[in-house]
Parts: sequence; structure tokens; C-alpha cells
Amino acid sequence: MIPISPASATVVYTFDPATSGGVAGTITTLVKAAATVITAELDMAKANWTALNAAEINCTNLTVTEYLWHIHTKWDNPGKVSELTAGCSFAKTGNHLDPDYACGPNSDHIKEMTCAHKTYGCNTTSYAEAPGVCEKGDLSGKFGTMKAVSGKISETWIDTGNYPTVAKYKYTWSIVLQAVCGTATHHQRPRHHIIHHN
Repeated sequence: MIPISPASATVVYTFDPATSGGVAGTITTLVKAAATVITAELDMAKANWTALNAAEINCTNLTVTEYLWHIHTKWDNPGKVSELTAGCSFAKTGNHLDPDYACGPNSDHIKEMTCAHKTYGCNTTSYAEAPGVCEKGDLSGKFGTMKAVSGKISETWIDTGNYPTVAKYKYTWSIVLQAVCGTATHHQRPRHHIIHHN
């Protein structure tokens, strides 16, 4: 018997301030066949910038207001819904979700021959014209960075082109925020949980 996937699902990625360096809130994805609605409600005001500065020298004495964000393929932080610094390493969270081999520099297939000679051209303009140019997990490539205003991120995006379907969803995925510090970035990652199927 082949299980039938639901037509839609709500997946919530939770930032627990106790483990995500003070960042609190959620990124919620309402995944449907035609489009996915992504809503971020995050409070960055109490972020542990001391830990961030210690892990990334380029973040020292900067007010971080901008974040790259991606779906990563792995979560190896047992018992935790979110993490900061060491818990956000490649070993703990893997690379970007890229089932269609768009082959960005952080694709989960980057070491495979299929990606060897590809040039990655994902940005908001190219994505609007041809969604396949972006990794499914490259959310900042598709929509731009998340921006905090007065310490808060409150924004909604609609992905009509290339978001992973309900049938492809894996419980091991995480959404990673990378603080943009000049030309450097650093990671804060939540795990997620499904709250509803219909």
C-alpha cells in the first residue's frame, strides 16, 4: 500500500531562546501544492551577541540586522529545537536542500559530478523568471535576506515556484539563519515540528 500524502501541511521551525542564543520565535511554512506561505515572527533583541562575536570576529562591534536563511538537510542536536554556533556546524546540520541539483556552493550535492561544472545564478530576479535556478532550500537567494527592524523580524513570503512539497518533506530538515556581519556570516538554527496536517 502506498501512503497518500496530505494536500497541505503546516511546519513550524522554533527558535528557543534557551538554546538559540536568545533568539525567540518561529518561522512557519504553510505548504500547499500551488504555493507555500512562509511567515517569520522572530525577536532578535536578546540575541547573545557575545557568543556570536566570540565565534565570528567579523561580527565584533556590529549591530546585526540582516540574515541569510536556508533549509538545511540535517539536524543532529538531540533534545534541542534550536542551536547557536557549534550546534550549527556542517556536521550538525548538513548543507542546503537541493534535490533538483541547482548546485549552489552549499548544495547538499556539491561534491557530486553533476555539480562539478555548474554556475549558480540564484537571486530574487532570476528566481522569479526561472525557479529552477535556485536550490529549493536557498530561501535568501529566492526572497532576499531577512531584516530585523527594532530587533524584530516580522515578514511573510509566498513561494509559488520551487518550495519542497509535502510529499518530499523530511523531519530532519532545519532552517538556518546566518547573521550577516560585513562580508562574513554566522549561524543560528532552529529545528522544526509539524503542528498540523489536513
